[in-house]
Amino acid sequence: MTTVKRVRLTRVNERQLVRRVLRQLGLPAIAEVDRFFAFFTSGDQLRYASQQQRRAYVAGDSRRWGLLTAIELGRWVQLAPRQFVGQVLSSSQLGQCLIDELRYLGQERVDVLLLDNQHRILLRQPVFQGTLNQCPVHPREIFQLAVLHEAAGLIIAHNHPSGSVTPSTEDLAFVRRVVQCGELMGIPLLDAFVVGATTYFSWREQGVLPLQQ
Repeated sequence: MTTVKRVRLTRVNERQLVRRVLRQLGLPAIAEVDRFFAFFTSGDQLRYASQQQRRAYVAGDSRRWGLLTAIELGRWVQLAPRQFVGQVLSSSQLGQCLIDELRYLGQERVDVLLLDNQHRILLRQPVFQGTLNQCPVHPREIFQLAVLHEAAGLIIAHNHPSGSVTPSTEDLAFVRRVVQCGELMGIPLLDAFVVGATTYFSWREQGVLPLQQ
């Protein structure tokens, strides 16, 4: 999995970033970098530039508008609040929602819910879908998502097309593996669900989680 390293912006790498965008836009990068910084002392100063100043910089070349738009988009992405899918208030609340959403599936499906430290859902995503009675799952894919989205905890849920919510031997082994991986990663498994046609099984409600060592 690729790790993105955050680099502090300086005048040197700011020019490099501008040059990279200009090259992608098909503009002569070196001359255009000098032109950009002649009009705007830094990318940050663009927010204070008047429309007249911007039009003077663009001088009829739409590709230069593309550079200004890219800078504005980057600033918006940095300032935009994080979007949440919902919030887990209790196992019973989430269990009822899972019944409504998974009860009619003809195959087993495993969903992972990634939570922040306030139990707000950062992401909900199916990670596996299997045959009627088998759904091979590896915790590796689950924790790749958890690390990527900087989750503080996670919940896993899967359905039993048979309608029974009694955890199988494979379910118990899988949950134990996820718990063990979560302990190593510092991203705990907060609950696990088996969902049937009209009811659910919650490891947390049944006192199975946290696992006794």
